[in-house]
Amino acid sequence: MALAAATVVDAIAGLLVPMVATGGRVYTSRTWPLDEASLPAWRVTAEDEQVTRADVDGINQHDLTVSARAYAMATADLDDTLHALAASGMALMFAGIPPYMLQLQNIERQLATEGEAAVGVITLNVSAMYFVAPATPETIYS
Repeated sequence: MALAAATVVDAIAGLLVPMVATGGRVYTSRTWPLDEASLPAWRVTAEDEQVTRADVDGINQHDLTVSARAYAMATADLDDTLHALAASGMALMFAGIPPYMLQLQNIERQLATEGEAAVGVITLNVSAMYFVAPATPETIYS
C-alpha cells in the first residue's frame, strides 16, 4: 500500500516517458545519484502536501506539490539544453486535460560544475489536487 501521492507522482512521470531527448529515463526516486551515462533524465518526486477537509463524509482535499527535475550535462549551451527539456516536459504534462488538475507553480534553475563538464537542473514545480479519505490513503476519489 502506498499513499495516493505516489499514484500522482507515477502519473506525472508517465507523461514524461515519451520524451525523445531523455530516452525514457524518468525516475521517481531520489535515493541514488544520476551518473553521466544516465543524462539527460527526469526525476519526479512528491514534495509538500496540504490537506483540508472537503466534505462531511471525511473526504479530504490534497494539494500536492510535485517537482519534476530535468538533469542535463553539456559543455556548451547548457541553458538552452535545460530550457528545451523544460519546454518539452511542459508540453507533455499539459497536453490535453492534465491529470489531477495539474498547475505549473514555478520554474527553478540550478547549475553546477563537476570536473570539466557543466551539470544543470531545471525544475518544474507543479501542484496537483485530488481527494482521499484518511481511512483509505491509497485511494483517489477524483
